[in-house]
Amino acid sequence: MYAMVDSSNQIGSRTNRRTLLAAGLGTTAALAGCLDSLDEGVSGGSSDDSQLTIVTASSETGTYAASQGIAATVDKNADDIDVEAQPSQGTEDNIGRLGRGEADIGMIQHRSAQKILNGDEPYGSLDYTPNQIFHYNDLPWLFVTNNDWTSIADIGSDARVSPTPGKSGTRETLTEALGTVTDDYEQISVSYGEQAGAMQEGQLDVGVVTISNFDFEASWIQEMKQTVDTRILEWPEDALSELEDNTGVPMEPIDMTRDSLSGYAHAPDEAMGVNIPYNFIVRNDHEYDYIYSFLETMYEYRESMKEDHPYLGYYMDDEWWTTRMYDDFPFHPAAADFYEEKGMWSDDFVRGEE
Repeated sequence: MYAMVDSSNQIGSRTNRRTLLAAGLGTTAALAGCLDSLDEGVSGGSSDDSQLTIVTASSETGTYAASQGIAATVDKNADDIDVEAQPSQGTEDNIGRLGRGEADIGMIQHRSAQKILNGDEPYGSLDYTPNQIFHYNDLPWLFVTNNDWTSIADIGSDARVSPTPGKSGTRETLTEALGTVTDDYEQISVSYGEQAGAMQEGQLDVGVVTISNFDFEASWIQEMKQTVDTRILEWPEDALSELEDNTGVPMEPIDMTRDSLSGYAHAPDEAMGVNIPYNFIVRNDHEYDYIYSFLETMYEYRESMKEDHPYLGYYMDDEWWTTRMYDDFPFHPAAADFYEEKGMWSDDFVRGEE
């Protein structure tokens, strides 16, 4: 079992939620073709380790917006490094870009972490060792429709469903979850920001939304609710019972009664979503001093950083930095030293090679 580790809350085999993430989920916005780019990104490295580029997801996501806040804070306050954030096509793209030296800090999810550890394709030929450095965010996913439906079981054979754009790992996991109820539908690909328009035009029946860190929504979701009657589809009890035994599709409850999540045409008080934790990685051979400086500056100026995006306020809590880290996936030595000095290191963590 590939579990997660939380040094304070004991998430993993000692999870304090229902179940956590053993077989892998997916990227926020990895599009078709990302895996092919890995063949061109299995070696190489940045020519100037002091120039740090962060990559996360597509430009329309809150994930990317928050990474801009991190980059701006560190770039402004660190004397020895320059930092910028760039959009990407998701985890597979990020891993490839680290290999090609086009990026230095990349967001991944634990399905890719599992494959990297196991040497599974498409990561079996990586010519560098990724190390994790800190937790980024939790992203539970919900299926939504503008049809007069309230249940996943209402999806019929003529329904057009977009379980995220492209061929991302997230899409694979959400499709697997849908398979506990039905696999008799037409699977299509619609970008997040275009879902509402596609529903209006009758081209899409079921799309997805995310509740970032179980607390708030990205702006494209708020716009979606203003454009179409957006209904959250609930899971049948027998499907939930089956999914409880599937560690690869972890179902976690979301409190939908909070004011920040209002505006749905239909939503249960508690919705069950597929939660995905995302962490940042770097190359193991990246310059120690620059990774340490990045973390130290981010930590020192987190008070000002939290003003840039709701994601970033979580870093005010020391526990957030190392919650839901990937078991057996090594930490960059600079990150390991940083957390040891801050009293945030766990004996369960693995230190990367010097």
